[in-house]
Formats: sequence, structure tokens, C-alpha cells
Amino acid sequence: MLRLYPCIYRMALIINNKQIRRLVLGIALLLHYSPAILAQDVLIKPISNELFVAFDGWGIAEQLVIPGKYSIIGKTGWIHKTSFAITVDGGYMNFSQQVADSVKSYDYRSSGYYVRGGFERNIFRRNRPDERNFIFLGMHVGYANTTHQADRIVIPDRFWGDRFYSFGSQAHQSVWLDFSIGLRTQLARHIALGWEVKLSRIIYTPHQSSITPYYIAGFGKSNQDFSIGLNYYLYYTFGW
Repeated sequence: MLRLYPCIYRMALIINNKQIRRLVLGIALLLHYSPAILAQDVLIKPISNELFVAFDGWGIAEQLVIPGKYSIIGKTGWIHKTSFAITVDGGYMNFSQQVADSVKSYDYRSSGYYVRGGFERNIFRRNRPDERNFIFLGMHVGYANTTHQADRIVIPDRFWGDRFYSFGSQAHQSVWLDFSIGLRTQLARHIALGWEVKLSRIIYTPHQSSITPYYIAGFGKSNQDFSIGLNYYLYYTFGW
């Protein structure tokens, strides 16, 4: 303290009033030790590597918007401090629909699973100690296996009468690449909420099925090579 603050210390020795002298000495001690206290606080609570699990609530609620369609989706990953994350997510999708129009009628059902893996880079740099907020850009590769079938296909014909068809269960596989942007906001020590928007592009589809399904699990509608998806996640984080 004598080397760092000699002027303040000599001022305290010159002052005769004991209370003022104690106040000046207290200021000198505070200036001397406060940087060390702050550094110790940061060292006590370092930003560590973390594991997380997340659940997507939108997949269950989606049937309110698209009748007959719902998904169960989970996500897990490893976060390197607050810099980047390696993630894996996957889920199950089910879709059923009854179609009846002037051309045909049928019952359609499909189900399938998907898995997706990649990395996410945090571009948010305003975290304070103990905060884990993310604004991330990501890239992932996904794979889906979807099975579907249609029963009781009826095509009316005024000359030949009604014609009846059906196709049994068929499997459809797809591989896609996606780029995403998302947000994760810390609510409590281990709890966070977030969302993710994905732009996906089909890069491989074997021609093993004669009819493609309405929806590809984890991707979206199958009648186009590009799709935009949205997920809302509830996170639980370990190790911080």
C-alpha cells in the first residue's frame, strides 16, 4: 500500500483528526484491495464447459395449426464456455389425414424419426460473469426415415364405376443440410428458453419409394427441396 498510494498514506499521517485519518486510510485500503477482490470473484465463478438437454414444445402444439400432425423433439449438446456448441437433436413425427374430394378419397398415415448433428457459434459477446446468453449461427446435417401408407383409395368413374386402390407401407429416406440462427436466454441458474429458425436443403434422397410422404420428419414438406423450420426449446444445463 505504501508503494501504490504514498500520497494518500502521508496525508493520513499529517491529519490530526482521528476520524478523518481513519476515513483516508480506509479509502487507501479500498483502492489497494478492490482489484484483487474483483479478480477473486471472477476466479471463483469461471465460465466452464457445459452439457445441456432441451425439449421442443412446438412439436406437440403444432397439431393446433396442422390437424393430425405432431412431433416429439429433443436436443442435447456440449458447450465450450460461451463460445460454441456441438449439438445433436432428434425426434419422432406422426401425421394422419383423411382426404375426400370430387376426384378421390383416401386415408393417409405417416410416421418417422430423424437425427441431426452439427455446431453452433455464439456471436453474442456481452455476457457478464455467470451469464449464458446465446445468439448463435449454426450448420447441421440431418437424416430422416419416414414410412407412410394410404388405405381405402376410392376414385369414382361415371363409366366404369368406383375404382378401389391402396398402397402399403413404404419407407422414404432423406439427407439434408441446414443453416440456422437462434437465441437462448438464461432464466435461472440451470434453466433457459430459446428458439431456432432453420433453412434446410435436401442433398440426397434414394429413389426407393414410388410416392414421397407429405412430410419428412425433421425437415418439413417433401414437395420442395428447401424448407424453413422453427423450434422453441426449454433448456436445462449441467455443470455451471
